[in-house]
Amino acid sequence: MAAHSSNDSKLKVYTSTTELPSAWDAFLTINHPLRSQALALYETIKLPDITCFYASFGDANKPWAIAYFQLLNVLPKHLNTGLLGGYQASLAPICLNVFRPSLLIAGHLFRHDMLTFYAPNLSPIEAYRAYEAMIQAVAKQSGAMATLIKDVPDDLVHYFQNFAPHYTQLRNDISMEMSLPKAWSCFEDYEKILKHKYAQKLRKVRASMKQITIKKLSSAEVFENATILFQLYRQVSRRQPISLGLLNEAFLPELKKANEEELNVWAFYEAENMVAFASAWLHPNCFDMFYIGFDYDRNPRLNLYFNILYFSVEQAILHQKEKLNLGRTALEAKARLGCAPRYLPTFLFVKNVCIRALVNSKIYQQHEQEGAWEERHPFKAN
Repeated sequence: MAAHSSNDSKLKVYTSTTELPSAWDAFLTINHPLRSQALALYETIKLPDITCFYASFGDANKPWAIAYFQLLNVLPKHLNTGLLGGYQASLAPICLNVFRPSLLIAGHLFRHDMLTFYAPNLSPIEAYRAYEAMIQAVAKQSGAMATLIKDVPDDLVHYFQNFAPHYTQLRNDISMEMSLPKAWSCFEDYEKILKHKYAQKLRKVRASMKQITIKKLSSAEVFENATILFQLYRQVSRRQPISLGLLNEAFLPELKKANEEELNVWAFYEAENMVAFASAWLHPNCFDMFYIGFDYDRNPRLNLYFNILYFSVEQAILHQKEKLNLGRTALEAKARLGCAPRYLPTFLFVKNVCIRALVNSKIYQQHEQEGAWEERHPFKAN
């Protein structure tokens, strides 16, 4: 499909990296994640139910801003009706089948560490206006029923808060993170500062690891084990009430191949059987946990989930990172480890007025119910 130009000739929308002009890559630094070759990887992976869009704003031969988008077709398979309960379990799939809603993501649905908007030479207010114009243009071309602006750059947040009242800020979008003191050189340093009951819990959980061996997988080994890795991931995703998008079997192997050093994947074995895996991005100052998977039948006996969390703490210390990022899910469990919340700037707009009111009501209810996990304080007082 050819590039689409809005009424403003400065703005163009593309639907394939093969359409991107040479000026796109010329605008970027050599290893930038928005370079066409890096973005083409996600077209190769062909994530299910997702279409990619690209937008540029500025002169034809010299963009002032560029952005990456994903359009998700929301389907009944993204719901776990057994966990929804009540009338929602029967009504929600029917509504999805009838209305076939689509969600435009300004950002990357499956990554939070990837810069997806770039406007280095614009002032914050100019960058906001360019980004908002790009979002509106892609939403119009894609026919999206709703728009999610994910991981908004810090200097643009207050513009979306104050200049775009049609968006609702998702105040319960939280990343659980832990600062790692430079004095920590091994896992025992972390264990020493835990309060008694948390240290007891740690020792009990880690004791079950005596039956487990852990192996760091090469790119070739990730490809060889793609099926079992995907099956373990699906055991986790199937237990979420709502999964906004699903990975496929190619996702982790292709990412590992393209990021051999930066993306690490570990497999957990009981005897010859892979029973869990963990993956993480090694950023300069952060150990950033990525996707995990584990066997739910073995989890009660082997404490696989908590062992993955403790393994993450250990690896972050061994890699001498300043920060550990454990992501957006299972807030209670991660608070027990000593993680603190970082509230992320995420904004949502739903086109239909009635559905928007219903969604905003649900969001408000969730805000009222949040917070009990914040009472977890596992570290001893200084």
